[in-house]
Amino acid sequence: MTVAVIFGGKSSEHKVSIATGIQVLHLIKGYKVIPVYIGEDGVWRADRRYTDIESVTCGKFGKRVHLLPADNRLFNGRNKAIAALDAAVNCCHGMTGEDGVLQGVFRMSGIPLTCSDVLASAVGMDKIVMKKLFAADGLPVVPFAGLDRVTYENNVFEFIRSVQERFAFPMIVKPANLGSSIGINVAKNVTDLVDALRVAFEWDNRVIVEQALEDFTELNCAALGRGSEVEVTELEQPVGWREFLKYEDKYCPGKGKNPKRLMPAPVSDEVRARVQELTKRAFCAVGASGVARVDFMKKGDDLYVNEINTVPGSLANYLFTDRRPEKLIERLIELAIADHRDRDRLKYAFQTPVIKGKA
Repeated sequence: MTVAVIFGGKSSEHKVSIATGIQVLHLIKGYKVIPVYIGEDGVWRADRRYTDIESVTCGKFGKRVHLLPADNRLFNGRNKAIAALDAAVNCCHGMTGEDGVLQGVFRMSGIPLTCSDVLASAVGMDKIVMKKLFAADGLPVVPFAGLDRVTYENNVFEFIRSVQERFAFPMIVKPANLGSSIGINVAKNVTDLVDALRVAFEWDNRVIVEQALEDFTELNCAALGRGSEVEVTELEQPVGWREFLKYEDKYCPGKGKNPKRLMPAPVSDEVRARVQELTKRAFCAVGASGVARVDFMKKGDDLYVNEINTVPGSLANYLFTDRRPEKLIERLIELAIADHRDRDRLKYAFQTPVIKGKA
């Protein structure tokens, strides 16, 4: 079986995606593997010498490759097929890799991809739509409001007045479609809010403003499966900034404050069971498949679903303490192939019946 590992991407989470891809390349066993790196320019390149971050970023290796619709083969720049792909492991975080775009490309080519499908990926990426869906499904979320670029450029102060009427400072401002804490700021007054909105709109055309929690505990839990058959993991508690975990807290040990995780999280059995239940509900609410990580905020006795990550960092392999990392990759490939087979069983053509008689 030939499996491509897709990493990188035209995204602000490009470097994190490379790290995840390299991890997977070292973990994947029993398959013929083709590393496919998507550069920051959006160009796809393949090379078996992509074995570490340096070999990927040095610019010395890699030939251009691409896919075609209705064809599971990978082609080189001269349009010559170089391999037929049985599946692909998606390690691309952020926009164009986690938001349904890459998922649509692989769906059109008929190649099973190890992540949620187009709709679940798009919903899971857009924090505004995600929060609306969670709220509609009865999941606890903090008060929030969405803002698009047109409204921002034409009527931002009316929006600011409306959020001040709905919740108080401090507020947290995030690009709606980014992860890894990029472009996020906490606003403690109107001046901060104006500045935070400006920064967020440098990264996205949609921005979410939420009631910020202070002195809260972050908890994470991962889910694995498809449909209603979902298993959940033990909980972790990231330890970093109180307001939110910054990029360096998550990915640059030694640079951020308190860059560590408590695993398992020091919570009661009741809280653990509640988080695991909500993780499964959030996973099913967006129609996720494969692996996803759900992030929570706990303040006192209150628990809030913060977001779902449908392509989590390191594919959340560290949370599956009862499963070897290589077995997790193997299971993800199995789930992707099962999803693909289910879609192939569907009817896609409808024969209009001939109605006899008078017109």
